[in-house]
Amino acid sequence: MAGGCGWVGVLPPSARTRALIGLAAAILLALPATASARSTRPEPATRTSVGASTRPGAPSSIVVGEQTLRSCASAPTGYCGHLSVPLDYHVPAGPHISIAFRWYPASAPGPAGSSGTVVPVEGGPGYGSIGSVAYSAGGAGVAGFSPMYGALLAHWNMLAIDNRGTESSAVVNCPSLQEFSGPTATTAFRLAAAGCAGSLNERWRYPGGAPVHASDLFTSALAARDMAAVVHALGLSRIDLYGDSYGSWYAQVFAARYPGLVRSLILDSTYSTAALDPWARYSIGSMPADFDLVCSRSPACASAAPGSVWGRIGEVAAMLRAKPIAATVPGPAGAIEKVSMNVVGLVDLVNDAAADKQIYAAIDAADRALLQAGDAAPLLRLYAQRLAVDELYFSVPAREYSAGLYLAVSCLDYPQLFNMRATPAARAQELSAAEAALPGATFSPFTTLEWLAQDQNTEAYSACLDWPSPTVAEAPLPHPPPLLPSTTPVLVLGGELDSWTPPIAHPAILEQLGGHSRFVEIANSTHVVGQGETVCGSTLMREFVRHPSALDALDDSCAATAPAIHAVGVYPRSLEQEPAAHAAAGNTAGTRSLRLAAAALQTAGDAVGRFQATGAALDHGLAGGTVTVSRGGSLLTLHGDQLIPGVVVSGSVNLSAASEPIDGTAVTAALSVSASGLPAATLSASWATSSSAAIAGISGSVGSEHVLATAPAP
Repeated sequence: MAGGCGWVGVLPPSARTRALIGLAAAILLALPATASARSTRPEPATRTSVGASTRPGAPSSIVVGEQTLRSCASAPTGYCGHLSVPLDYHVPAGPHISIAFRWYPASAPGPAGSSGTVVPVEGGPGYGSIGSVAYSAGGAGVAGFSPMYGALLAHWNMLAIDNRGTESSAVVNCPSLQEFSGPTATTAFRLAAAGCAGSLNERWRYPGGAPVHASDLFTSALAARDMAAVVHALGLSRIDLYGDSYGSWYAQVFAARYPGLVRSLILDSTYSTAALDPWARYSIGSMPADFDLVCSRSPACASAAPGSVWGRIGEVAAMLRAKPIAATVPGPAGAIEKVSMNVVGLVDLVNDAAADKQIYAAIDAADRALLQAGDAAPLLRLYAQRLAVDELYFSVPAREYSAGLYLAVSCLDYPQLFNMRATPAARAQELSAAEAALPGATFSPFTTLEWLAQDQNTEAYSACLDWPSPTVAEAPLPHPPPLLPSTTPVLVLGGELDSWTPPIAHPAILEQLGGHSRFVEIANSTHVVGQGETVCGSTLMREFVRHPSALDALDDSCAATAPAIHAVGVYPRSLEQEPAAHAAAGNTAGTRSLRLAAAALQTAGDAVGRFQATGAALDHGLAGGTVTVSRGGSLLTLHGDQLIPGVVVSGSVNLSAASEPIDGTAVTAALSVSASGLPAATLSASWATSSSAAIAGISGSVGSEHVLATAPAP
């Protein structure tokens, strides 16, 4: 269920795009020679494909195996094909569907046998894979599978296949789900899901006229069979298979069913196919340590907030349980709007941190602002931002993300808390009994009912109550563990802070997998470490594909060097509450002027973080003013921006690729600042968004005082 991984939280492409903005240098350095950057950033939850036209000079068609493919993409050069397969493999004479795939030949192929074919699989479930090969990441260039594989694509072909029900392969399009509005742990959502299944069961007919029970026919086992058919049709012997989130779950299914077709297997942010806990209890079990860890590793947060971050989340949960909060704040598109939040909203917020570093960065300071000063604005702004960055499912076309396919897989491939062969009424009784039998503190500080009321795109606890009982659905796995032959090399990658597919679950997963398996945990990283999300993840994948037999000798030292998240220290209500910047040699400014310098830095940093999260061309400051974006996302202009009431910041903030890919984005700011009781200030600041040093430099003047200082990088 997340990112894919419907069972643990779907990850919209916008979340990947957000993180990739901070990895501009890594992406651009990794691009094959044929790739080109775009200057526009897509709106949240969209993938703006690059290279839609063909490259001049490329052949208009090529023959691969039994297939004649037409040229259809240039960045990288790609050829499109379709394969007709039975909708129901048990009735091959019945209706067929078309499986779309795209072939990207190696740009510099060597002698026969010196290269291979990589096959990346996108998550969801609900996303197709073709759209994730290369998509715009705004000023950062191009994101997706192409830059992830990078120079490897000189000698390796790449094959992307849209699984049945996604993108261009008989997409499951149910308007009642795609356009759903409101809470999803509801009867209305369950009935919309059932209506979607009902429409599938009326969409196709067998030759005699009987309806096809197609709500059973969009599961992982059948998608794996489709992929095997494409691989055979292209005349491939063995493939190097990659999957992220649900894609990694699906990749396990494929490798277990077709081990002879797999040369190597990479599982990015994976979860169990053989013994999946329908409660996903290890997700909540990993959260306390994850949230506490982020603050402890950030100088700003650690110095401002001793004690337990998770404990404060519990205090906020109690407060919201007693009385929801509401205020007018900058919304997810930058406009000022009324936002409200209850305790289930907090459940959704902490869940989405698994794939959203900005939640990890801001939540504790926002919680403290609410608990200590009664200021709800930072938390409400973060909650509203999450709606656009992490939970925008129901305003995109089905070809972008299919909510119906998500449920078809979730309801039939994943274990439920009730018997899917029972009637809906009996299922509801079984779910209630399961809830009642669960220890009350299982999801502490939240109640079981609060936890189960979360967005059903994160965890489909109740969404399948009315989905039709399966009649011909095929189980994902063909046999019990171990799933793979001992000779299959398997690299398993995961982020240290990924609570959807946490590291604590991986020992059991490796045991179930079998094969020649190795797990690498990448420090300070969240859900999905491929597609350019982490420099280390891409580096490890390329080297592994080149030499899968050398898995044990793979140098994973980069995994420990990923920089910590720059967590927010405080959201002050006045300048006096802002910790002063640290004076450097040559500084003549006093404490209050150093507070002003730090406040200006935090205001500029907040503008950068907001833009990297939402991509809004016009944003509003938390306490006033605006921020506009130009030059393809490389220039932010602050117009009286106020993060702290009464501290007014104007000026320019430039974003560029950092000299080291691991440092993300290099930021330089030229700011004019005013605050009551202080002379006008002119300040410059520079920092890197993900640098391990996590220190910003500040210089300039406050009236006649000369500022030379440092502060934690925002």
